[in-house]
Amino acid sequence: MAKPNTTFLYNNTANDGANSGNASGGAGDLSSNWVVIDLANDKLMFLDSQQNDGDARTGAKYPVIIPDSGDLEAPKTFVDDYSAGVFDQVPLAGTTAGGQNGGDTQYVFAVYFDGPTAGIPYLEAWDDNTHAAANDAFLGAGTPADSTLKAITTTNGSPGAATWAGTPLAGETSRISLDTAALAAAKNLYFNIKQVVPSTFTPEENSAVVLTLRYLYS
Repeated sequence: MAKPNTTFLYNNTANDGANSGNASGGAGDLSSNWVVIDLANDKLMFLDSQQNDGDARTGAKYPVIIPDSGDLEAPKTFVDDYSAGVFDQVPLAGTTAGGQNGGDTQYVFAVYFDGPTAGIPYLEAWDDNTHAAANDAFLGAGTPADSTLKAITTTNGSPGAATWAGTPLAGETSRISLDTAALAAAKNLYFNIKQVVPSTFTPEENSAVVLTLRYLYS
């Protein structure tokens, strides 16, 4: 079993439809509503309602405002598209508590595997790409349950609720499985993700939180 090639993608439309092709990027391979993420340069960003789809990535950036009380789901979700030079919105991300078209949506983010795996693929979040710790403030500052990043697997169905809670992401301690078993063949795996900021949150400067795909192959 060779190591499978993987590709991260996102749906930049309000059409909750699956990626009908593979992820090679060639003509006809991708559904029109799916975009390949450049893992070397693109970034996932949770921003305030003032940020608009298509805003220049070098222009003003509006972070999520810490609420006076309670919790606040990030109003909008974007991919900082380096090659296009813009913030490209992911309108189906999150829940109805956000400020876009999130909710009981299934086809929001995808990971395409072009071959089988020897174990279940997992999505994790870490402080940085050394994967040594998950203690960043955004990941709960050492308490995984307090992570501001919440994700849910949607490979085999939608969340089932427009206000899905999701699983906090923080290292291997708190993560999501992207399918129910090892992959027997090429497949698209899907997930949705949101950021929920509590009023008690104290941001950490220069955070470089990374989402990580973990899987076995032989």
